[in-house]
Amino acid sequence: MATQGAHPPPAYSEKGGEQQPFQPQYPPQQEQSPLQPGQYPPQQQQYPPQQGYAPGYGQVTSVVTATPGMAPTMMMVSHVNDYMGFSIFTLLCCCLPIGIAAIVSSCEAQEANARGDVMRAQGASSRAKTLNWIALGLGIAFWVFGVIFLIVWFAVLIPSWWG
Repeated sequence: MATQGAHPPPAYSEKGGEQQPFQPQYPPQQEQSPLQPGQYPPQQQQYPPQQGYAPGYGQVTSVVTATPGMAPTMMMVSHVNDYMGFSIFTLLCCCLPIGIAAIVSSCEAQEANARGDVMRAQGASSRAKTLNWIALGLGIAFWVFGVIFLIVWFAVLIPSWWG
């Protein structure tokens, strides 16, 4: 049973059955003329992502580029979450000093993402996330203690002064 596109087995040499190495057959490439002064090199085409699959943070995106006359190449790009929105929220609403440190870590994660340095981006992202959760916990604790203090102040201390 023959299948379409199957290659015949490699030919044997006359020397005692030794096999010749397989050499794949490539299609002929188009001859490209050298660039003249003032001409641009051929532009690379980028294929759009598949419909219904939007890349998100923490996911790996495949980018396929092709140049006319060349085989398409595939590159893996990883984006790590930088928690910048969370950092801004904790800066403004929870704990200012820890929020500043979280924003600095978020900026480091953004810069590492832009450079393609996934390891540094993951480290900075993890640090920003930890700082944000600490700032959020402290902010909630401060708000709870502040509300309890105000309730005690208005319910107990002020009426006792007016007697």
